[in-house]
Amino acid sequence: MSSPAAPAAQRITAIDIARFMGIFLVYYGHVVERMMYLGNGTAALQYKFIYSFHMPMFFVLAGFIAKDLSAQMGVGQFAKSRLMSRVVPFAFFNLLLLVLALLFPRDFPPIPLNSFSDYLGGVLSTLINLPVFNIPTWFLMCLVSVEILHYALFRFLRDSDLRILLAMAAFYVAGYVLNDQLNLTRLGDPLRWNWWFMNEALVMYPFYLLGVLLRRRGFLTLAWPAWLTALLSALAFAAVALTYDLNQGPFKLGIKAVVIVASGHGSMLWFPITAVIGSLGLLLAARIMPPWGWACFMGRNALILFCLNGVVYHHINGPLAAWFNGALPAAWWSVSLFAALVSVASLAMAAVLVLVLNRWLPQLTGRPGVAGPLLPRLL
Repeated sequence: MSSPAAPAAQRITAIDIARFMGIFLVYYGHVVERMMYLGNGTAALQYKFIYSFHMPMFFVLAGFIAKDLSAQMGVGQFAKSRLMSRVVPFAFFNLLLLVLALLFPRDFPPIPLNSFSDYLGGVLSTLINLPVFNIPTWFLMCLVSVEILHYALFRFLRDSDLRILLAMAAFYVAGYVLNDQLNLTRLGDPLRWNWWFMNEALVMYPFYLLGVLLRRRGFLTLAWPAWLTALLSALAFAAVALTYDLNQGPFKLGIKAVVIVASGHGSMLWFPITAVIGSLGLLLAARIMPPWGWACFMGRNALILFCLNGVVYHHINGPLAAWFNGALPAAWWSVSLFAALVSVASLAMAAVLVLVLNRWLPQLTGRPGVAGPLLPRLL
């Protein structure tokens, strides 16, 4: 069933703002991650809170804006569209970070890049299962796998919300059990068969389908007063704050938090509870946020900002975290202020690069249908 139509601009604005809020959490989360590795317990709690919902939320957003491509495109057209809009940006930003790693030794993660064979292994891993030159671009790999699943399966689901709900439950349970029972992910090992995060796509596809359902039901256009929307958003985040630390594992990589890139979800029950509640809370917050032009701009360019996060993730956050560890107290206020300032500064610098890339190379950064000035349309 479809919900009453609402002005497209309203829907896009809310989604753009939600994307911006999510991207801020990505940058912030990667700052506190490096502080956590240095033994900062406050940063570890903030990391666990953010990671309990922020990456599943991006799959919810992707599903919310997804078109029913299986009803619009043949297999060849679909493959070309994913290649140009997803794989090309993935390759471009990983090549960019590979060159940067050659010029400036990177700080993180501890995957060796000291020889030609190291770089060759890194390229192989990037092509198959982990983008070692630009770790944040793993999201694009997993999104491609989710979209392939959706293209293949949604034709059997589109006519029934009940079928969608049943598929969500089935994929979540199957994906969780598979990743829990089998060690499918060994980060940096190109010989593992978790190709393009297909193993994790099984777990993330239910969140993508949740986005599809939310759009069908007009979640962002329901005629709720602003005060009620704000209250519900606040209650959602309060619920996450009360429940996120109830997820006590089993985790992976020795990190006591949800880490989607490593298929570490923790509790089969508490993970989806906090992930769904946090995603809904952020969407509700985006619904009532003012439509600031700069926030919408950042949200529209979330793909580029996601990929550019690799620069600070690999080269900058570590030294800054080490400075903080030696200069400032590990208090809640100091960690929050420092991580927020670093995130804002990183996003501001990235925004400049967004303008440059949109002007000169839009075809390589997620807009394959745009022509010029250096390259023709790719689609």
